[in-house]
Amino acid sequence: MLKFSIILNSSITMIIMILNFIFKIYLSREFSQENLVIYYTIIDIFSIISRIFIGYKDALTTIYNQTNHKLKILRTWTVFFVTVIMISSFIIIPLSFNYYLLEKIENLQIHWWYISLLFVSINLVSYYSYIFLVTKHYKLISINDILKTLSYIFMILFLYLVVEMNADYKTLIFASIFSNIIILSYLIFKQHKFLPRYSFIRLVNFKFTSFKDDTNKNFIRLTIIASSNYFIYGLLLFAPIYTMLNYGTTNELAQFQVVARSIYFALISVFSWPLGRFMFPEFSSLIANKQYDKLKHLRNKFIKILLMFAFIVILGCWLLSKMVIAYVFPIEYINSYKMLNILIIALPFVMYQNFSESIIKAVGDYKTNLIIKSSGILSYVIGYLFLNEILEIELSSIYSFVIGMLTIFLLSLYYENKIKKSWNKI
Repeated sequence: MLKFSIILNSSITMIIMILNFIFKIYLSREFSQENLVIYYTIIDIFSIISRIFIGYKDALTTIYNQTNHKLKILRTWTVFFVTVIMISSFIIIPLSFNYYLLEKIENLQIHWWYISLLFVSINLVSYYSYIFLVTKHYKLISINDILKTLSYIFMILFLYLVVEMNADYKTLIFASIFSNIIILSYLIFKQHKFLPRYSFIRLVNFKFTSFKDDTNKNFIRLTIIASSNYFIYGLLLFAPIYTMLNYGTTNELAQFQVVARSIYFALISVFSWPLGRFMFPEFSSLIANKQYDKLKHLRNKFIKILLMFAFIVILGCWLLSKMVIAYVFPIEYINSYKMLNILIIALPFVMYQNFSESIIKAVGDYKTNLIIKSSGILSYVIGYLFLNEILEIELSSIYSFVIGMLTIFLLSLYYENKIKKSWNKI
């Protein structure tokens, strides 16, 4: 089941990557660099804000697999979700918008209400996706992924070509809102069909469900630790953008966001995120049942495939990236191939780190993951100060990002091996 789910999700994500890549080319030709930078910067801010509380999905997966009161833990999770979404939408986003984005981005003329509405719609889609994930409806998740992409592309084309809205960031924001509403309607329909006992009406409450043990406390504890982990990791992902936004040029930031980072994260989406998404719940079950030999067998096969993959992808990128980018993107994006050639080095290490992290989370050692991710952002800061201030190397923020990712990989591998040694003693 795990192998099929990963192959299915990776195949669909490959299709999504191709669609997104083609559409990014279209957007880069129709929309100005400034408008694309504004839109993608807003989405990146969302990512940072979401990481303040997104650890609830890991806490939910861990406790859901350990408890017999599955409906009750979903109710606790729903109360937490609604609370943090309200706080984020009406406090954090307005503050971030008025006191950061308006100062950093020129010509930003949209009311924060629309930004909050986009944030709510994105997270409601995620809410239903997590329910299907913990209940192991993996096929529905894969279908949902491709529908989100198709819906987003359709809404942009509809608003831009049919409604004739301007080629600016507002069109992209409105398209994202309408797209998420469409997907949300689909997910609610599927939940009513496959998981009627987990409907939102049955799950929503005004207080945490009571347990006879410390389940609620464990959920909150794991959520805080896991969220801290995600937030710090998000700082690392956002660090090059922050550096370019404050110390670089609009052209440099556009090259990174529109081309280099987009292609890199598209590859991550295809080859890495499906691993983390499906490995974690499956590894949780294997470790809970003490099926360590099966886990070791999966690891050996994964390493062999990863080594071959790394050689092909890195070499292929170094040989072809400049030619491909020059052919499909406008001339102002040509130098982004240099950024991509640096970023691609981190890809196989990020993929294996997903494997190690899934094991660490599956045994409930969230504090270790927090230490690992904190070391990654610290490595970025030290690396950037050394490369940029002392050596004055070009694209030092990109090199520093890779250094941070390599640090996370090495520490994850170290702790994974410690866990495996403890299994040998059992």
